Amino acid sequence: MADEGATILVVEDEEGLRELLKAALGRLGHKVEACPSAEAALEFLRVREPDVVLTDLRLPGMSGEDLLRRLKAIKPSLPVVVLSGYGRAKDIVEVIRAGAEDYLSKPVATADLEVVLLKAVKKHRLLKENAALKAELAGSGLAGLDGSGKAMEDLRALVARLAPSEATVLVLGESGVGKEVVARALHTLSGRASGPFVEVNAGSLPATLFEAELFGARKGAFTGAEATREGLFQAADGGTLFLDEVGEVPMESQAKLLRVLENREVKMLGDTRLRRVDVRVVAATNRDLEAEVAAGRFRKDLFFRLSVVPLRVPPLRDRMEDLPLLVESLLRRLSPSRPFRLTPEALKRLLAHDWPGNVRELRNALERAVVLARGEELGPEDFLLDVPGAQSAHSGPFMGAKKEVLAAFEKAYVRRALDESGGNVSLAARRAGLDRKNFQVLMKKHGQKPGLGADSTG
Repeated sequence: MADEGATILVVEDEEGLRELLKAALGRLGHKVEACPSAEAALEFLRVREPDVVLTDLRLPGMSGEDLLRRLKAIKPSLPVVVLSGYGRAKDIVEVIRAGAEDYLSKPVATADLEVVLLKAVKKHRLLKENAALKAELAGSGLAGLDGSGKAMEDLRALVARLAPSEATVLVLGESGVGKEVVARALHTLSGRASGPFVEVNAGSLPATLFEAELFGARKGAFTGAEATREGLFQAADGGTLFLDEVGEVPMESQAKLLRVLENREVKMLGDTRLRRVDVRVVAATNRDLEAEVAAGRFRKDLFFRLSVVPLRVPPLRDRMEDLPLLVESLLRRLSPSRPFRLTPEALKRLLAHDWPGNVRELRNALERAVVLARGEELGPEDFLLDVPGAQSAHSGPFMGAKKEVLAAFEKAYVRRALDESGGNVSLAARRAGLDRKNFQVLMKKHGQKPGLGADSTG
């Protein structure tokens, strides 16, 4: 089955078949434990955890399906393969919905059983590795840089090497890839971790206020400066200043920013003296700064000063092998007290999406799904990836994209609330935290009627 034998728990009440399975799997190099009932299996699992459970569907006392559901409640990552001599379509659907890795009909060829168990064991070991990786990240200051693929391994290694230095770092990558997470990791792993981490988005500052925000201003330095105020460089003294969207820094302010980076001295607007600051700068951009330099929109000397060490964060579409781990991590952060899990169909849908908005888009999609979820299992219908605006909110005019996503969310939320309340408008409104009148306004706005699954828009 694999280079290293697996530990398999066989749950089978027929003694002859139980011994046959033990012998066949044992000859393949695996350690096989066997129990004659679901109750005995639960007792075994209190003290031991195998790589996979192979259980008969029809068992005396607790059924194999009930055992499956119990295991998914107490050990959700433990894979369970169901074996049955009946093979009814209804049984297959039910156990797959309950979380079984696979369903095999008796009699089963050893080769077929081998293939199915191999797949389950690999998944279980990967989940264990991912859990260990998350624990390692959480303890190392690299929390948030989730992923077990080579791209993220290389990124984490580079962050760990760069963090202790004082070098200015330029973090490159598309919008939503997690450039701020990288900046925070550089700070957390540095000797400045006990100092402040100050973030500023250059793209959000009007050109007229950029220098006042970064360098500070004396009272009366300009109209509206009613008091002396320190800038963000002074606020970050002894720590790290994260200058996000550095490609948006106004051209007229770039020379002053360069001077601060070179001399570590700032001069407040309206002041004559220089003030020393002890700050490490981490900058980030989604722009091609070399192209901006060529176009005359960004100073070449500032570009070279910022990019002492360039660090590129890969887009999500180039590391889709990390998506399951990212989903698990994000769901845990979005709902720490209520565990959610994806159905295999939902995961396939997420894997098929190209994620132009990267990790930020994935997080938004999961947050919407959690809000709209009927239960703790998220299916493909809980995601709005095919709704116009839901996956393209990162592009086009901001207000237009925002309205499209909001409308899609409102319609899906109202429909879900009505369905879950059996078409009772008052109950749906109460569960939504709205009064009946406002809820009816939303129903009318999106063409929703009380009937289950109704949609007057077709």
